[in-house]
Amino acid sequence: MLAIGLTAGVARAAEPAAYLVHDGHVNAEIVVAAKPTRSARLAASELQKYLEKITGGKLDIVTTPRDGVVVKVYVGASDAASRAGVTGDGLPRDAFRMVSGGGWLALVGDDVDFVPREPWGHTRNDWLNTKQAQWEAIAGHPWMNPIGASLYKEYNKQLDIWSLDHRGSLNAVYAYLRSLGVRWYMPGELGEILPSRKDVALPAELNRTVTPDYEVRSLSRPLICSGDVEDALWYLRLGANAQYAILHHGQRNLTEHPKQRATHPEYYAMLANGTRDTQSEKANTCLSSDAFFDEMVAYVRLMFDRYDVAAVSVMPHDGFTHCQCDKCKGQVELERGPGGMSSNYVWNFVVRVANEVRKTHPDRKVICGAYSVYRDPPTSIDKLPDNVLVQITNGRPIRETDDELFASTAALRRAWRAKTDNPLTLMLNYTPFTNRGGYRPQYWPHIIARGIRESHADVRREDVWLSSDGGGLDQPGVAHLNPWVMSRLWWDADQDVDALLDEYYRLFYGPAAPQMQAFIEYSEKEYARLGSDAEVAKKCLAMFDAAKAAAPSESVYGRRVALVDAFLETMRNRARQIGVPRPEGLPEYRVIDMAKDNWRDARDTLKMDGELDEPFWTQYHYPRPLKDYQTGAKPKLGTSFMARWWNNSLVFGVRCELPKGEKPVIGATENNDPAIWQGEHLELLIETDKHSYYQIVVNPAGAVIDLDRAATMKGGRAYEWSSQAQVATHVADDHWSVEIRLPVTASDEDPLHQMIGSRPFMSKQEALDSGKGTSLPWYFNLYRNRAGAPDVEITSFSPLGPDAKSFHVPQRFAKLYVR
Repeated sequence: MLAIGLTAGVARAAEPAAYLVHDGHVNAEIVVAAKPTRSARLAASELQKYLEKITGGKLDIVTTPRDGVVVKVYVGASDAASRAGVTGDGLPRDAFRMVSGGGWLALVGDDVDFVPREPWGHTRNDWLNTKQAQWEAIAGHPWMNPIGASLYKEYNKQLDIWSLDHRGSLNAVYAYLRSLGVRWYMPGELGEILPSRKDVALPAELNRTVTPDYEVRSLSRPLICSGDVEDALWYLRLGANAQYAILHHGQRNLTEHPKQRATHPEYYAMLANGTRDTQSEKANTCLSSDAFFDEMVAYVRLMFDRYDVAAVSVMPHDGFTHCQCDKCKGQVELERGPGGMSSNYVWNFVVRVANEVRKTHPDRKVICGAYSVYRDPPTSIDKLPDNVLVQITNGRPIRETDDELFASTAALRRAWRAKTDNPLTLMLNYTPFTNRGGYRPQYWPHIIARGIRESHADVRREDVWLSSDGGGLDQPGVAHLNPWVMSRLWWDADQDVDALLDEYYRLFYGPAAPQMQAFIEYSEKEYARLGSDAEVAKKCLAMFDAAKAAAPSESVYGRRVALVDAFLETMRNRARQIGVPRPEGLPEYRVIDMAKDNWRDARDTLKMDGELDEPFWTQYHYPRPLKDYQTGAKPKLGTSFMARWWNNSLVFGVRCELPKGEKPVIGATENNDPAIWQGEHLELLIETDKHSYYQIVVNPAGAVIDLDRAATMKGGRAYEWSSQAQVATHVADDHWSVEIRLPVTASDEDPLHQMIGSRPFMSKQEALDSGKGTSLPWYFNLYRNRAGAPDVEITSFSPLGPDAKSFHVPQRFAKLYVR
């Protein structure tokens, strides 16, 4: 927060006896321009409403100052405010001035009303039924348009305000109300703190200019268009805003349309089997395609010209796949590891686009995320052009407390700052932890404060993705604290977070403040273990129970605590589940590490054809059998498997015997078709050291369904996750076989793709001895179900017992580790 004095002589000392409200009697009026900006109009209304809430006195809103009114409150730029010497001239976006004088108070900021450009959909149906056709005629290509299609989400009709408006005067009013003791910790009346006072004095000698430390302060939820106006107001009261730009995965806008896929298959990444991936929902591109490059440049230029956006993303689609064509394949650099193996490949493309676009639009920017396998800076580029913006996904820790991660993300930011003269932007992805099935309490105020304190000098923009409940904030009783803390620090990154939190606990939880503080601090410290360590989970829940007992249930404090109580229901169930020890004698499986020297001749022979006949499998051929899933008896038809660890992937090879001459029953031939369960199939359930658990279903036709089972625990969207498995099957006369390659990442920056986990070890000590981390074993089970066959038979690697009615028994998963 930057405070600077205004021109000497503008502000005079206020008279000590001047009051806006005195002993409940109104002595002031709110003055706005004859035609106020949207920000000023809403600011005046909010000031009027909250002064009445805390004093009982309602100030009039007028456009011309009236004689006889002791104090004039100028909200927004107006002729009256200008005569007092206060304007918004020269202020950066959303900044404001708070100045008092003899009988007046000015709350004036940078206010600019956003003006949308056509064509844009005023509703989703308006876009689909009318405006999309207009756009397609303008574009002349089957291109997607996230601006035109989604702009209505940036507007609240009830409040008549855009997230893209500059709202300095509204921010000034909220800052003034906070100075009177008003707080908005959570959406709705239950989330606000209202002091009761009879007097509101005119501030004496007030002369401040306030500029946020972050120019862009973006929150994905609540949406400003939320149907619940209290959600939208909370967004505004936090001082959040949005950037008018296309910021994420810009290449998808050229590749998702079916017509593009049918007309230009050469634009799409080639897979290892030699086919172009025109079918995957998030199909990636061939970055060596000159025609695709030309379209990307043309698209960027059209968005600049038509919509006047500040920046356009040229970032690859989510779930990145490195093209395997002759031009692209050699550009992957495996030696740079999972964060950099495709960095040169992707960022060289970004720079090519930027250089071409700069010829016609030198004042505009292209943007790309530092993400996935192109998260690390490119080594092939000394300095990025000045029209390239870098956005680092989870560029500060979002929930981790260890110093090593803070150091590594700081090193990553430094490495990127060395490549660009532009400030960095950070994208913080909190969505996995609530609406995707997270059940652990998500409180990270100190992690947030440390991350912002260490990074804000190099960062101009933060884009925070929070879980949604429609357009509102999911689980607001728990989820409000993190964005509230961020919002305060976005305006003043050097604030004392403990002072902020002390006030929060006292005002928000009242008699339960000490207990809630203990519970929240413990949850933050032990988040990583809350889902896997029964004693830690039980202690956390006991601390919350103490807070619950301290707040009378019918009080406002008890009602706030009750929201947390409801959220913790699933965690209580999980605590009971993990509190039951795994039975003795469960199977174990040792995965071969193909990186060892003794496998150097075999590790590159994997063909992914489903046949299991290459040295990758045959040099060490000790398959393990499946048994009857209930009794453990030997089945009529054998099934055996092997597994390997290679190139940050877990690779399974499975052979399934069939009666000679009999073909397996095929339930589905397309991915994500539930009919897969009606025919022969395999199910692989995997619990990593970081996630419990994943489910991958494969059938002899090579169809796949993959689910994040954790996302079902709280009604989440399990099917949103993709393992990005590479699957190849082979059907012979007496068996069918399959190879399944499952990529693994230790980073949870992209929770919708790949299994998240560290390399599994037999024990923590073995991991420490290896120098490769502290990962513990994983747990898994493999099932074969001959559904649809005349003699249905179900087998598993780890039998579940005679009473088992479901495969989903994590406590009986087998141990899996790499030796």
